[in-house]
Amino acid sequence: MIAARGRYWRVSWNRGQDHAVFEVLKGSLPEEIYELRDLRIEIPLAKWNLVVKHVHSDRKLLGGLLLDFARSKEKVSAAVSSDRLLAELRRVILDATAVLVEAEALALVAGHQTH
Repeated sequence: MIAARGRYWRVSWNRGQDHAVFEVLKGSLPEEIYELRDLRIEIPLAKWNLVVKHVHSDRKLLGGLLLDFARSKEKVSAAVSSDRLLAELRRVILDATAVLVEAEALALVAGHQTH
């Protein structure tokens, strides 16, 4: 099932899977970043909260997190350095989060508070 979709990114997840798959949509990429067409990132649902926590952090921090889950690691830095791809990536992460929570595949956990 498609959990979220934008102009450049698609997030898919199937019931029973322990991960969601982020893929760059090949047909929509501008020529200057067409080499990213094979970028695929599989984020384990167990690590999803960490990604959501840093979705609006510095692009290097988010990119570093995504490196752990990408097959083509060299393409992740190019994707997060593109303002267009990064902005949409952030949006589809949040959209997919809502879908996964609704499907009861994901439960968001509050961060630790210090008193």
